[in-house]
Amino acid sequence: MEANGDRTIVADPKWIGPVLLVAFPMLGAAAGWGLDLASDWIVDLSWFPFQGPVELFTRLPDLLRLTAATGLGAVAGLVLAFIAVADQLTMTVDSRRLGLERGDYRRTVEASDAAAVFVEDRQLVVLGRRHQELARIAFDLDRDKVATALRRHGYAWHPDGDPHEGEYRRWVPDSEGLPSGADPLLKTRQHALEKSKGDDLEELRAELAAIDVVVRDKDKKQYWRLCDPA
Repeated sequence: MEANGDRTIVADPKWIGPVLLVAFPMLGAAAGWGLDLASDWIVDLSWFPFQGPVELFTRLPDLLRLTAATGLGAVAGLVLAFIAVADQLTMTVDSRRLGLERGDYRRTVEASDAAAVFVEDRQLVVLGRRHQELARIAFDLDRDKVATALRRHGYAWHPDGDPHEGEYRRWVPDSEGLPSGADPLLKTRQHALEKSKGDDLEELRAELAAIDVVVRDKDKKQYWRLCDPA
């Protein structure tokens, strides 16, 4: 956690990025070396996929095989390391707004709009004054540091989770109480949930939020509640 005047930044320790950029290529090279050692055995397994490429690989000179396997493994590890570094969560807090950044996700919530912040199923959630979701993002930061930063700047941190936990109802087709248009969206979203289509899930969550429906997932089931009227 880093405090700069009236602003606090909560993120992973700075040493994690360099460690990942070194460790992942090393692990990738080791995996490539292991694949090189196992290739002669793999080529005799008729059920193993990619038999053609593996057989061509085993025909290469030993030094070239080892160089190619470890080199490709190191490159793959480096790519994964860059993805992991880019996907780290950074939370920026001050008395005016709360900023969340992770990968392509960027969300800024004005302090005057934020009514509650909590962690639910390893996701950080920010609720608005009408108890609607303003932000939801995968969370892996230190909870104590996040709580300290939020409280320092006047945000309502809820350590016990969602203050509206008891309002959720399990969705079944044609549930009573849903606003017009919500049921078809939930039916489509249930299909996306069963197929683990993450982008569709978040897009449909946003469409439901636009008609004042908050949705949460558990064990491939959907649960919903309504926001307060505008």
